[in-house]
Amino acid sequence: MHGNGGSRTRFLPALKEIESRFPNQPLVIPQLSGFDGRWLPDSNKYWDVFLNDLYESVSDLLEVPWILYGHGIGGSLLMELASRNFVFPNGKVMPVKGVILHSVVGPALERRVFPNVMKPKWVRKVAQQLITWPYLRSFWEKRLFQHPEALSLDLRQQFFEDYAHCTAFPVFFDLITAEWYRRVRSVCRDYPFYFLWGNKERVLNVKLLQYLQADFPYSRFEVKTGWDHFPMMENPEEFVATLIPIAREKC
Repeated sequence: MHGNGGSRTRFLPALKEIESRFPNQPLVIPQLSGFDGRWLPDSNKYWDVFLNDLYESVSDLLEVPWILYGHGIGGSLLMELASRNFVFPNGKVMPVKGVILHSVVGPALERRVFPNVMKPKWVRKVAQQLITWPYLRSFWEKRLFQHPEALSLDLRQQFFEDYAHCTAFPVFFDLITAEWYRRVRSVCRDYPFYFLWGNKERVLNVKLLQYLQADFPYSRFEVKTGWDHFPMMENPEEFVATLIPIAREKC
């Protein structure tokens, strides 16, 4: 499950690596409303909207056990599902073997500057426009990637186009709040998540792990040396090599 502003584009390098190693392994990248140009309905229950989308993506394989991976707000969506005991809004249950949360959004929101700055809706709109403005693309590439020149031009262009067409981008600032996190923490405190982080993270600082370690004492934590926020794009071989043993252990 990709993060905010994203699409399956972020996983294309990693998907090629996985498919070369495991050509018959079923993989699903959920298609959520408001991402990648898809329509976003008006709703006062957006968690349900996105969880219904997730259900539609996995419904054909719901009888098999799943390993779930979520990056950024994708991880937050999986935490919301876990807080519901993996029961979708329609009552269907997802059999889950394990949940990997990579640089998840949620801990210490009241202490972080960015979520507080993004509270006004007009600020969110301006921020999204700045991220997608062509004249600032070089700045953002250097801010988001350690070696942007190593990524293909097409991949980089699609990355920013995904942001430009993401109508769901501002919604998650209303969903992922300190109150939401406290609720999820109280319900999921004993769940054995697997938290994954990079020690070179510039989007979500690795120091946030200290809060997660206190809040989820039965979870496991791994910090990867050299990883920034998008290792699935910059280090696909190492990214896949990291996920495989975690998934096998959960299975």
